[in-house]
Amino acid sequence: MVDPEASADAPLVRRGRPLATERTDAILTAAGELFEEVGFDQCTVQDIAQRAGVGLATLYRRWPSKHALMIEALGRRQEQNTLELDGGPLEVLRTLFDAVADSTMGEQGEFLPGLVSAIRADDELADTLRNDIIDPLRAVIRSQLEVLLGADHPQIDLLVDIVPGVCVFRALVPGDTGDSEQVVGSVMALIESLAPPDAG
Repeated sequence: MVDPEASADAPLVRRGRPLATERTDAILTAAGELFEEVGFDQCTVQDIAQRAGVGLATLYRRWPSKHALMIEALGRRQEQNTLELDGGPLEVLRTLFDAVADSTMGEQGEFLPGLVSAIRADDELADTLRNDIIDPLRAVIRSQLEVLLGADHPQIDLLVDIVPGVCVFRALVPGDTGDSEQVVGSVMALIESLAPPDAG
């Protein structure tokens, strides 16, 4: 005979196959990789499932659409790509600008046209990109520029956006995007020319 009190305290045995954390990680990793390799618009749910080694049903149990999956994949990639920002303001800015240029210019930037198209059609994706990636990046750049130049510097807003703006513009224009090191080097030289001699 079953003791009802003992049964109430016992853990429930779930029927069916549980959603494995390993599968979720594999899907998010595959989505992030394909997003960077071929772009949002060219990346299909079937491609993601195939690379992750799962069936479409497994993927759709977790995310109702490609947009929903990519929103979470963007957040995951951002967490994994956290930069080590050591040193003075000039060193931190160089690290940030190098990361932006490396991820947007050349082959790494092939995802941008599709992403721009996608965020125009998806407010949630646009908000995620702005809140989780763009705004935090701009805040860190601004904080370092304020240390160097002062919060009231008349060109500080322009300087915050100059490297991301140039890199994204070049990534969206067909043809050679140019030398990312040259872009970053030119902007760093400009910032250093505006900073006091003992800054950095």
